[in-house]
Amino acid sequence: MNTIKNTSKPKKAYTLLITIVLISLFSYLIISTMQTKSFANKNIQNQYLYIQAKNHMDFFKNHINSMSTEQLKSMNKLELKDDFFEIEANINNTNSNLQIDIFVKSISFDIRLHQRVIR
Repeated sequence: MNTIKNTSKPKKAYTLLITIVLISLFSYLIISTMQTKSFANKNIQNQYLYIQAKNHMDFFKNHINSMSTEQLKSMNKLELKDDFFEIEANINNTNSNLQIDIFVKSISFDIRLHQRVIR
């Protein structure tokens, strides 16, 4: 009977070792999958915010182009209020041209756009 007990203990040890290795392997695979999904979600969110910032930039540029040159010469800075973005334009009067720098920056995220318009 002693020989039967001795042979079952190594079998239990190998079974336990294999179980621990499998649990570790599946845990690692699950964690890496979740990280990949998390990065994908963050990329989708950044793409959405970039598109929104680009739309703000296009709207602000169209708004500035609709203003007369005389109105723009009398201003140094132009801002639009928004809850999620800082939208502003710095206007420099250089010789006969107006140099307008348009900035759109997200308040909560690291998204910034800049465009220079010479008029």
